Parts: sequence; C-alpha cells; structure tokens
Amino acid sequence: MDRIAGLDDIPAEGIIFDYKEGPFDEQGILLRTKDGVRAYKNECRHLPMRLDDREPADIWDEHHRYLVCNSHGARYRPDDGLCVAGPCEGSHLKELPVVVENGDVFLEADKVGGFFNV
Repeated sequence: MDRIAGLDDIPAEGIIFDYKEGPFDEQGILLRTKDGVRAYKNECRHLPMRLDDREPADIWDEHHRYLVCNSHGARYRPDDGLCVAGPCEGSHLKELPVVVENGDVFLEADKVGGFFNV
C-alpha cells in the first residue's frame, strides 16, 4: 500500500496525488466526504482528460458542491462520483481503492490495474 496523506491533513478541497496505473503516470483526487474518505481517478468520464485540464485548474464548482470537468462541464457528486449533469450524465468517476489505518490514508496500489514501481 502507498500512503497518500494523513486523514487530518486532507483539506476541504481535497488532495490531488500521483500514482501509477500499470506503466502510466496518473492523478487521483482524495476527498473527505460525509461517509468517510473517497478517492477517484482525476479523469472525466466523457473523454479521457483530467478534470482540471484547463484553466482555471479548479476541480470544484462555484458552490463547492460538485467536482467539475473544466473541459466538458460534467458535474460529479463527491460522495459517490456520479455524474449528475453534462455529456456523461449517469456515469461515475473511477473510484480508487483506499484504506484508512492509524489516521493515514493508503492507496491499495496492487488493486489499481497492475500497479508497479518504476
């Protein structure tokens, strides 16, 4: 498992973190939600682009209610990753497997598409 952050160190806007998915460098989004901790691949489900691919590089809407794709306008609920508006409505962000142990959040790297260290 790879440590992402301390549970108490996750700000309200979340944390963008890097990880490997097979041979590819990817980004994830780590969030604290009302149900605990969630992590999603930082990639829109409409087209494979990061949510913060364009300026302003903010992943939240103006009310800090939904994660938003700056390229396509898709809006995702942070609690479950469901797209509630936009071109991919009804789809979900790819959830990443995380566990909390002793106040730290870890990515279960071995469950992320053939993760390996380079």
